Amino acid sequence: MRTPARVLAVALSFVVMFVVGSGAALADAPASDAWPEGPDKSRLDLLILFGGSTVGLFILVALFGLMTARNNYVPPPPSTELATTGDKAPAHH
Repeated sequence: MRTPARVLAVALSFVVMFVVGSGAALADAPASDAWPEGPDKSRLDLLILFGGSTVGLFILVALFGLMTARNNYVPPPPSTELATTGDKAPAHH
């Protein structure tokens, strides 16, 4: 498959999925009365829902960062000894 055919295939599939997926967004009401409207949410409820989840996410990321941080880690100095094998014979380099 050549590059122009791949680009055309990607663009065509995007257009098809956009048209098919936007069909549900055109519905402004349920298809039947089987789904009655729920009570409206107050501004405080919406603030708690969206603001609380955002603040909770920031706290979760900060806690994860604190748990995985390696502050003031100083690696040991390099050894001046020769690398040896298990039988105390010098390793061949």
